Amino acid sequence: MYQKAAAAAGAAGAGALPFTGSNVIYVVLAAFALLACGAAVLRIMPRPGASKKN
Repeated sequence: MYQKAAAAAGAAGAGALPFTGSNVIYVVLAAFALLACGAAVLRIMPRPGASKKN
């Protein structure tokens, strides 16, 4: 039921992107950069219980 409306909205949004000056490649690049930053933060954060040395 909602899939047709979502597909139509997505197609309309994707079709309007060139006219707004937005570029899909920049959006994908920004999403990848945010994902990489999140992964880096998760690597730096200490794990609970990891500091205990037996």
